[in-house]
Amino acid sequence: MKTALRENIFQALDTIRTHKMRSTLVILGVAIGVTTLMAMVSILTGLSLSINASISSSDNVVVNLTKFDFLGGDVDLKEIQARPDLEPEDWDMIRNTVKSVRLVDYQQQPQGGRLYLAHYQDRRTRPLSVAGMSPDFQRVYLIPLAVGRFFNQDELARNKRVCVLGKGPLEDLFPDIDPIGKRVRVRGEAYEVVGAFQGRESVFGSIADNFLIIPFTTYRKDFARPDDSAIIPMVPKEGYSVDEVMGEVRGLMRGRHKLRPGDEDDFALVPADRIQSFIENITAPFALVLTVISSIGLMVGGIGVMAIMLVSVTERTREIGIRKAVGATRAAILGQFLTEAVTLTGIGGLAGMLAGLGIARGVSMVTGLPAAIPWVWVAISILVSAGVGLIFGMYPAVQAARLDPVDAIRHE
Repeated sequence: MKTALRENIFQALDTIRTHKMRSTLVILGVAIGVTTLMAMVSILTGLSLSINASISSSDNVVVNLTKFDFLGGDVDLKEIQARPDLEPEDWDMIRNTVKSVRLVDYQQQPQGGRLYLAHYQDRRTRPLSVAGMSPDFQRVYLIPLAVGRFFNQDELARNKRVCVLGKGPLEDLFPDIDPIGKRVRVRGEAYEVVGAFQGRESVFGSIADNFLIIPFTTYRKDFARPDDSAIIPMVPKEGYSVDEVMGEVRGLMRGRHKLRPGDEDDFALVPADRIQSFIENITAPFALVLTVISSIGLMVGGIGVMAIMLVSVTERTREIGIRKAVGATRAAILGQFLTEAVTLTGIGGLAGMLAGLGIARGVSMVTGLPAAIPWVWVAISILVSAGVGLIFGMYPAVQAARLDPVDAIRHE
């Protein structure tokens, strides 16, 4: 059995070498379908794993208090604009009165993607974002510092012009010198560097990669516009659940906004599990579309396999007749041609899998999007490719196995 299979594989490889052009076309047809699937599944898997790992971290953001539900909802634009903004007083009240929270951050960031340039001597950064944060930002997001420290409560209270550099600005302005104590200029104002982020391989870590972060009090003085958004991320104390945090904060905010019983909330609380569900809801349609596209590619490859195998049966009719005349069984002939078909599509699947992972890795290096090797899909892609060869190679193989040896030998 093993010897026959080995001989069939060698025969299949010899046939591929003999008919390079048409074999290559079949392999490409299968490979393109698998490449598309593997590249996008790798990126989607990496993105999902990174977000889930960040969210599931014990010290990570668990609940976001926002002006509106940024994951979607039925609130219209006019209602959102009419809602009260989240103010530093809300942050301060939560810190001092909500017993279920351990860390509370206040973030104010530009709307509409406003970007700035930071300068140090004759160097300048690539366009970056400037964001105002509270001293709890680093502990909430667990982004390690490469050098220095994060700004403190005193610097926040005194509206100090201090900053923490993201990984990108650090590399742009201070590639080979210590940045601590240096002053970078943005829009004509100088900000003293007190720390710089190391960066982190996660989606939340990338928040700080191309940012210049300053105390939110300083941001409100130097950069804020009326349309800028603010959010308040919170981390529960040990022993308190997300629901307890949401309940306490909801009661506090309804009181601060003077809402009556029956009034709808004019703010939103977004827990981590909703973010995970949101990501899954986004990636699921992509996965479905990619599966359909890949299936079309595999179908085209399968039709190519059938066509080439039928041509191969015609060309080798005399060979089949001679083999049957000297004792080859129908099963042996069937096995030979099925092995050739599976070998063709298997090579295409393997090539497509490697190409897809390579493309995903390249995209990850260029864009910073995380990518992962989805081992289940690796196995599925190879098995499906082999299955395509088995299905579409069956008809030509059966035709070959049914040939009458006498008629086959007479074939010109």
